[in-house]
Parts: sequence; structure tokens; C-alpha cells
Amino acid sequence: MSTHELGNQTPRITLEASADELRCRFEAIARLQGGSTYYQEELGIFRNYIREKDLYLHTSPRELSHPPDDEGNEHQVWFAPDSHSYLKATWPDFFGMRVVHRHDEDPKASPIAYLERWSLHNEIFGDRVEFLGVLETDGQLRLLISQPAISGTPATLEQIHDFFSLNGWLRFTQNGEIAFFDPTRNIVISDTHRGNIIRMDDGLLAPIDLRVEAISGSLRDSVLKLCENYSH
Repeated sequence: MSTHELGNQTPRITLEASADELRCRFEAIARLQGGSTYYQEELGIFRNYIREKDLYLHTSPRELSHPPDDEGNEHQVWFAPDSHSYLKATWPDFFGMRVVHRHDEDPKASPIAYLERWSLHNEIFGDRVEFLGVLETDGQLRLLISQPAISGTPATLEQIHDFFSLNGWLRFTQNGEIAFFDPTRNIVISDTHRGNIIRMDDGLLAPIDLRVEAISGSLRDSVLKLCENYSH
């Protein structure tokens, strides 16, 4: 099955539409509770959403029948030559990590946060990531996305720093790694190592797999203080 055929299994719902709808649902619950939602609550909201929208994949794309071309902390990755793109499947019941979180929150990203991450990635960096659906095996969920392949070489650390700092991002450290904060959009980004940012043939940089998260309230205040401490 090609990725094109995969997309025709059910009426397609865009990544952005799914992220927006899920955000509205968990924000509504958070307002009722007078606070934030928690990981298990968001997981329940997500399961209800994918059942309602029939986003389960009943057949895996043919690429997934072969060993992955690459593996990382968050995904297994296959190259799809027909569409010149990469298929990325999250590890079972693991959807990445949060960039920052409060002390009483789970550091793991929920599937809702995962889709929000890629929606922001498309918006900020002009990427064209698509959400293809959900695979479930033995009750465990794997989210499947596709991302256009990009040619180039890993950017240097200096190029990565300049890429963000010259565009108004503030630098801070979180859990021992470099992260960046955009105070105008209230967006934080981490996992900015060389393997995740490609220098294309035209000299421009293309982020391909960053953690991206919108923040507000006391969490924003804490990040801003981290940025101030770093600059001093």
C-alpha cells in the first residue's frame, strides 16, 4: 500500500484540523476542572476522537512491513520513494517528551501534544507534515505521520544558534540541553541538535524533527526567567 492509497482509506482530516479540534476539547475540560488536563485525561480525549473520526488504520502502509531505515528516541522511520517522503511511526504508547512542564505534570507528551507539535512545526517552519492515522496493536497506539524528504547536510552548532537567535528566539537550558523561546508567539523548542536541522543546498536551514510547544501563564514566566538567567 502506498501512502497515497493509505490516505484514501478514510476521508482525510488534516493535521491542523485534528490539532485544533483536540485542543478545543482538552481546553474545555480544563476550564471545567479549573486547571490543566493530565496525561491520562488527554489520552482518553484522543482515543474518543480517533474512534469518532475513524482515524484507525486498518492496513499498514507497505513500507512498515520492512525493517525501519532509521530509529530514534521517538520514532521508527521508513523512506517512501514513491512520494519522496519519510513515514514516521511513534513507538508504542510513546509520543515524545514535553519541552517544559510543571512539577505536577507528566514530562511525556500526550498524543494531543504530539499532533500540536507537528501542527506548529508546519506553521513556523513551512513544513508539510501530514497525520496519516493511528495503528493499534495489543491496545497500544502508534501515530503515523509523513514528512517530505529534504536534501542537505547537518547544520553546524553555530549555524543552529544563529538561525534561532537572529530570528528573535531566546536561548535557555532545560534538562541539560539547549532550548529556545519565542516570546512573541510564546513557543518553546528543544531537541535542536545537528541531526534535526538540515542545511540545504541553497544555504537555508530546515528543521525536520524538533520538539515544539506553546506555553502560557506561570510556565511562560518560568521560561522567561530561565532565558534571563542564561543571558547573564
